[in-house]
Amino acid sequence: MDRKEIFLLTKPPHSERTRLCFSLMEHSEDAALYLAGDGVYNLLQFDCLKIRPKARILACEDDLKARGVPVREDVIVPENFYQLLVEEMISEGSRIYTF
Repeated sequence: MDRKEIFLLTKPPHSERTRLCFSLMEHSEDAALYLAGDGVYNLLQFDCLKIRPKARILACEDDLKARGVPVREDVIVPENFYQLLVEEMISEGSRIYTF
């Protein structure tokens, strides 16, 4: 069974926790990056999101709107962000990292 790694990032760019998150993601084979809260500010930093090409990036629509962050075409903005996050977290073989 493949190991799915889920990264929930709520910290802004230049945070030590954000750097740690991206560093761990570089070593992941199947990563999903969920951006919520101030984590959506990372979408404003193009270099910040140069992570493994296989990684899926998802952002919370309410947090994007609240912070005035534009949606990028390479980012998934699901209507049910938190439901999707929880479903992936409880799926068998998932590893969860929160920052």
